[in-house]
Amino acid sequence: MQLIKAIFIGLILIGLSVLAVFFIWLAPVGAAYSAKIMCSAIFVNGLTSTRARDVDILADNNPLLSLITTNVDLRNQTVSAHAFGFRKRFAVYRPNLGCTLADDVDHIAQLRNATPVMKPVAAKPLLTTPPPANVDRRALNNILFDVMDEPGLHPERRTRAVVILHDGKVVAERYAEGITADTPLPGWSMTKSVFNVILGRMRYEGMISHLQDPVLINEWQAEPNDPRATINYDDLLRMRSGLEFDESYANPLSDVVQMLFIEPAAAGYAVSMPLEHTPGSNFAYNSGASNILSAAIRNLSGSRTTYLSRPTELLFRPLGMSSAVIETDPEGYFIASSFMHASARDWAKIGQLFLQDGVWDGERLLPEGWVGYSTSPAAEDPYGLYGAHWWLDLPGSRNEDGTPRDDITQLPEDAFFSLGHDGQSMTVIPSRDLVVVRFGVTRNRSAFDLRKFIADLTAVFPDKANLPQPDAENPEGGQDAATEVNDG
Repeated sequence: MQLIKAIFIGLILIGLSVLAVFFIWLAPVGAAYSAKIMCSAIFVNGLTSTRARDVDILADNNPLLSLITTNVDLRNQTVSAHAFGFRKRFAVYRPNLGCTLADDVDHIAQLRNATPVMKPVAAKPLLTTPPPANVDRRALNNILFDVMDEPGLHPERRTRAVVILHDGKVVAERYAEGITADTPLPGWSMTKSVFNVILGRMRYEGMISHLQDPVLINEWQAEPNDPRATINYDDLLRMRSGLEFDESYANPLSDVVQMLFIEPAAAGYAVSMPLEHTPGSNFAYNSGASNILSAAIRNLSGSRTTYLSRPTELLFRPLGMSSAVIETDPEGYFIASSFMHASARDWAKIGQLFLQDGVWDGERLLPEGWVGYSTSPAAEDPYGLYGAHWWLDLPGSRNEDGTPRDDITQLPEDAFFSLGHDGQSMTVIPSRDLVVVRFGVTRNRSAFDLRKFIADLTAVFPDKANLPQPDAENPEGGQDAATEVNDG
């Protein structure tokens, strides 16, 4: 009898402990995550409330998220979320800035009053053309069918969009039901690569003197002899700032989760991190670095209005990315690590700009050598997988000693990538004149093999080096890829 009583009391204590953990640590994150993701899915991506909750929040995700209640206000374009009436968080949609977390109704009003008015971006549609004659169209269609397919008993792959550019033109695209060529889609960490481009634009326009210059962070420079004040743009772009940062998404108390969903200022939280290593000496991928760059851009921009217009005026308008939006934290800083949305075609323009060495419509937008710099490995990265906010190979492609694995399918040596949470990807292969973007809600990593998908495509599209070359005395063909006009 005493044993049964002890077991019963033990179970009660365990249950109380679980509830305490949920309400103290998990519920705040769950409410903020649910409100933010659902707001973006509905008001930015244009999904139904049911689809946003069932797929974007709950599908293959932490089961405790099902305990979070969400309420959508379509008229006021807000979403609230709470756990049994506690830990309530809001997210509010604002034109040109997407969705932002808020604490209460007064906070929502403050955010709305601070929303800048921006001139709309004129769309510049990409040209569309059939695949080249030397491409096996049946094989290409089979590849596209496979990427959109669900081979298991229940959906896990959830591919939403695939766009393939060849020679700067759309040669193939596929979309899931309810998703179109105009639907903005979240890139998650692909946003990091976009901020690489924004910094490149600022460097080209003379707003940044040199990448070796220390970043302009007031908190670091205000303290005498603060060693963080030596961190430069190159250190942050190459993920070797030396700052302490926990990038674990599975832990609700990790730095990245707290930064994105709990702290009012993502950039401010990242800036507050202490040094763990000497700046420039140790590679460690972390989202805080990107948000510190966002803070530096804010400090270089003078006014808040100028800062909020930087992505639009420096990048979206020149490329005609009319669907693109980057969301901010509650303090008004762009979340440069994670929260950009754009149509698959507009995302592909970023890759095409890099494939064309920073030239668009015959005009240079990025410094000469910027693409080469961005796609060269950081010396401190032991695996040689990362450049400057771009991936040089897919994770898992190297042995522990850094050498390439010989038991996996090899991709073209010049391929590079922008990768994001839930299976988002952009692949650029200059030797094939290819840009490939793929978006979905793929939380089971085994459900979709990006390496196989890209390898299959590269087998279909021939290497430019193996193509017949035009007669030097009587050349034929179009303009050089670096100056080709890309608007329609």
